[in-house]
Amino acid sequence: MNNLSPENIIEEWALKKTRPVCCLTGEERSFKDDAVNKLLASFEIDAFNFSQYDAETADMTDLISAAMTPGLMADTRIILLKGAEKLRKEPAAELAAYVKEPSEAAMLVILLDKKTDSAELIIESLHPSSALVHFAPLEGAGAVMYAKTLVEKAGMRASAEALQLLAEMSASDAATLKQEVSKLSALRHGSKKQLEAEDVLESAGFSRTLNPFEFSNAMQAKNGPLASDIAEKMMSEGVEPVGMAVNIAYIVEKLLKVKTAAAAGQGDALGMNPGYYRRLMDAASGFTAEKLSRSLTRCLEVESMLKSSSGRDPKLLIKQLIFEITR
Repeated sequence: MNNLSPENIIEEWALKKTRPVCCLTGEERSFKDDAVNKLLASFEIDAFNFSQYDAETADMTDLISAAMTPGLMADTRIILLKGAEKLRKEPAAELAAYVKEPSEAAMLVILLDKKTDSAELIIESLHPSSALVHFAPLEGAGAVMYAKTLVEKAGMRASAEALQLLAEMSASDAATLKQEVSKLSALRHGSKKQLEAEDVLESAGFSRTLNPFEFSNAMQAKNGPLASDIAEKMMSEGVEPVGMAVNIAYIVEKLLKVKTAAAAGQGDALGMNPGYYRRLMDAASGFTAEKLSRSLTRCLEVESMLKSSSGRDPKLLIKQLIFEITR
């Protein structure tokens, strides 16, 4: 097989170069979808020369038959299989047998979103003429640069802080970034004024004075005093104490999930963006699984107390909960 970059394969398609099989891997589905759209545009594919299958419902015999059928008055015929990592053992074996010796009558494009036994079997079976293209997830500076590209394409400018916040709010997910930039563009109505972090927060529906990640970051860093101060500010701006308890429970639950999944070697099963998953893992390393489990139980107890009008100061209960978890 040929390992190609996303840019390489798109260049090939623009030149109308075909391969019997193109296998697109990686969790960044938005980029893969964009690539497929460019593929279809490059070959000007019509309904007679394009077939799309979903792995969970595909009839493999029908799919392979379609892949062996030449295009009708077109450059090529394209067969698209989505979610191929979900194939069960038998259909995965059928597909693996086909990609070992594929027909050149059409181009089969296989999308693999996650690593599974079926995905590995398909990749290992690819014929030397096939293309294997990995769409790496956005991470760190890459996510910020992609946000900058989207903002500029929409005819806007943004501060470094605004771009960083966009990437953080979107958990470095390309599709979510596109959605947030689209909302910002509609909000600005053609204004050329530079976007600031406050504009990003307003567009996302948050208070203009409160970064929605400050509290979770402080909790994950075990900075009790800072988390307590932010919680006080959030409650003074209208967030109910019960809502704060639920928010804290959500933070604790995320940390417990990644810690448990990592210990079992099942991190991929959470379906999180890899960069976001690693950040949560770094934060979870400061807690034991037992402490997180106890903290989650404590969150539920506090939530119940707040709902029952126990007579205790709600804000004080929240602050006590914060310090119990972060100490």
